[in-house]
Amino acid sequence: MQLYTDQVKDSPYWNEYLETMPREKLDQLHLRRLQRLIKHAYEKIPMYQELYDKANVKPEDIKTLDDFRVKIPSIDKPDVVKSQTDNPPFGGSIVKGSEEYHTFYFQTSGTTGTPLKEIGYYRDMLSTGWVFKWWAHGIRPVDSFYFAFPFGTFMAFWCAYYDAVALGAQVVTSGGLTTEQRVRQIQELKPTVLVATPTYAMRIAEVARDMGIDASETSIKFVTSAGEPGYVLPTIREVTEKAWGAKVLDLYGLSDLWGSTSWHCPSHLDRLHLTESIAYPMVLDEDGGMVPEGGKGEWVLTNYATVMPLIKYRTHDIVEWHKESCDCGRTWTWLRDGVLGRTDQMVTIKGTNVYPTAIQTIIGETAGLSENLEIYIVTGPGGDAVNVKVEPAPDVPAEKHDDLKSTLANEFRYKIGVAIKVEIVPPKSLPRYEVKAKRVFDNRNKK
Repeated sequence: MQLYTDQVKDSPYWNEYLETMPREKLDQLHLRRLQRLIKHAYEKIPMYQELYDKANVKPEDIKTLDDFRVKIPSIDKPDVVKSQTDNPPFGGSIVKGSEEYHTFYFQTSGTTGTPLKEIGYYRDMLSTGWVFKWWAHGIRPVDSFYFAFPFGTFMAFWCAYYDAVALGAQVVTSGGLTTEQRVRQIQELKPTVLVATPTYAMRIAEVARDMGIDASETSIKFVTSAGEPGYVLPTIREVTEKAWGAKVLDLYGLSDLWGSTSWHCPSHLDRLHLTESIAYPMVLDEDGGMVPEGGKGEWVLTNYATVMPLIKYRTHDIVEWHKESCDCGRTWTWLRDGVLGRTDQMVTIKGTNVYPTAIQTIIGETAGLSENLEIYIVTGPGGDAVNVKVEPAPDVPAEKHDDLKSTLANEFRYKIGVAIKVEIVPPKSLPRYEVKAKRVFDNRNKK
C-alpha cells in the first residue's frame, strides 16, 4: 500500500513506476505473471486442470505471450457457473483447500443469467484499481467519500470502499437510507466524492430537486461511478456534470474479474485505461483471432487473482483497443469510448448491427428527452426488432410528446439506418434503481 507523503501528493500518478512502464517491460512482466498464474491454476484449481488437459497444454508450454494467446483456451461465464452448479457452492473454480483464505463472498447481479459466485482473498480485494483513477483526477486523502449504495453483494462498490480506505480518505456509508435521507446526509456531512451508479447519481439529483435542493450547490466535487455505461459517453457525462456541478469519473469493470479494470483517462474524456497491474488484455474477433491494435472486437481479460482467477475470460463486451502510450503519460492499454456494445445484446435488423449503447447515445443527444429509458429487443414476424420507451424531460409539456416521438424515430432512422419503435412515457413512470439499472430487456424468442 502506498503512503501519502508530501513527495507524492502532487504527482499525477498513484504508482508512477507501473503506470509509465515501457510496453516492452510491461509485456515481459505480464508474461512472467501469466506463467506463474497458469502453473498455479493447473496445479491447484480442478476446472483449469481439466480444461488444459483437454486442450493438451501444460504450463511449461507457455514460453511467450503468443503461446498464451494461441494455446490457452478461453473460458466463459457459463463454464464457471456449470462447475459451481455441478458441485456447489464453488465446484472446481477455486483453489482446492483454500477455505482459510475465503475472506470475501460476492456474486454477479445475474441480469444476463445465473449469478456467478465469487470467493476472494483480501489481497485480491485491495488491488487499488479505483485509486489509480481517483489519484489521476486529483482526489486525495483529504477528500470524503459518500457511498450511496446498500452494501449488498454488488462487488464494484465494495472494491471502491476498500480502495477509499486504502487511499486514507474519510468514508461515509449510507447503508439502507432512503434517497431523501441521503440527500439530507450529503447536506449535513458535506462529502466531496459521491460514489453511485450513473443512474442513481441522477436519481439523487432528481429527488434533491423535488425537495427544493440544487445538487450542484452541495459539497460534491466528484461523482465516481461504475456498473453501467457511464461518463465516457458525452451525453451521460454532460447531464451528470450539469446536475451536480462536479467532475464525473467513469470506471469499467466486471464483478466476475474482481471489480475495477479500466478507468477514465485524465487527459482524454473518451478513453478508459486498463489497470494493467491487475489484468492482462486481449481483443478477439468472432473466430477467436487477435484483433490488431486500433480494431474492434471482444474484450478478453485475465485477472491476477489468488483463489479464483479467471484466465482468458470472455467478457462479451465490444471495445476498440489501443496500446500506444497516451499523452497523459501512461503506457497502459486504453479503450476509445469505453464499451461499445455486447456480443449477446447485438441485434441485426435488416442486415444492420444495432447495439443498445448506440441507441442510448442517440436518446441522450436528442433535446427534450431524459436519461430514463428502457430498450426492448424482441422477435417479430419480420425478424428481430427494437422498441424503446423513454421519459421526456420534466419541463417538456405533454402536447409536445408526439413531436418528441417523431423526432427520435427520425434520428434512429437517420443515424442507425433502421426503424425503431418509440414510446414516450409519462415523466417518472419508469423504475428508479439504487445500484445497477435494468435498461435492456432481451425478449427474443420469449413468449
